[in-house]
Amino acid sequence: MLIAEVAGQPTWVRTIWSWTSGHLGRPDGLFASHASGEGQIQDPQSATDADILIAYALLRYAGLDQAALHRAGRRVAEAVLARESVKLPDGSLLPVAGPWAKSSSPPTVDPSYLMPGVFVGLARLTGDDRWNGAAYAAIALIDGLTDGGRRLPPDWAQLADRRLVAIANPGGGAGVHYGFDAARLPIWFATACSARARRLAAGWWTNILASDGRSGPQALTLDGATVTAAPSPLQIVAGAAAATAAGEQNAARALRARATALAREDPTYYGDAWVALGPALLDGLISPCNS
Repeated sequence: MLIAEVAGQPTWVRTIWSWTSGHLGRPDGLFASHASGEGQIQDPQSATDADILIAYALLRYAGLDQAALHRAGRRVAEAVLARESVKLPDGSLLPVAGPWAKSSSPPTVDPSYLMPGVFVGLARLTGDDRWNGAAYAAIALIDGLTDGGRRLPPDWAQLADRRLVAIANPGGGAGVHYGFDAARLPIWFATACSARARRLAAGWWTNILASDGRSGPQALTLDGATVTAAPSPLQIVAGAAAATAAGEQNAARALRARATALAREDPTYYGDAWVALGPALLDGLISPCNS
């Protein structure tokens, strides 16, 4: 829906929302995370990042029936805080990986679901200051998790003793990596409203991603060693975002062009989505801080 908004296609937004609410909607106000093209549910679990972006897209929407879509966006945003977030010791809320992750002990967090700029945008669009608290908590926890930007964020973490601790994929398989999940974090932090968040993104560039072609491989260790060398458009766009935060505009432009070329050469849903969404965020076409 966000990409349709950037493309100036409000009809597409309404069509996507109609299909999503009709086929993926759950009784608790959240959405099943995986379905076939025919709408057959393949994974009924919700995914917090999708729910957050659904709420944000609905609340940003301008066009026919916008009042109804805005009401739906507020309901989804409230459901995320009620059912997919945990309360921190200071009383602020932190979105975790989903309802299943909220009930696990300790709670499981996908760091790339923490989008401080979007959280601030949701606070403005809903009038719910708890989203501002979530943005502040997310930045502080990612700062600690990555040693102030000296290490890359992991795909997965646990919330333990008031801090995030990197863990392997809870579903098995991948170890503690900066991979297809974590690579979204430089984009979210480079486009955040907070200077502290942008400094973290800049640190990931200066300390790791600027060196030895590290902006590209599908998986790295948190210190930047290559795990899976094959390139991915998402990882390249993430490098461009981090370079932008560090003020390295020439490097950012080169990486963006490389990501676009790779996506054209080998199109995939995930890569193509981030080649569209990442630049829209970086260029201010989607600007949560001014929502």
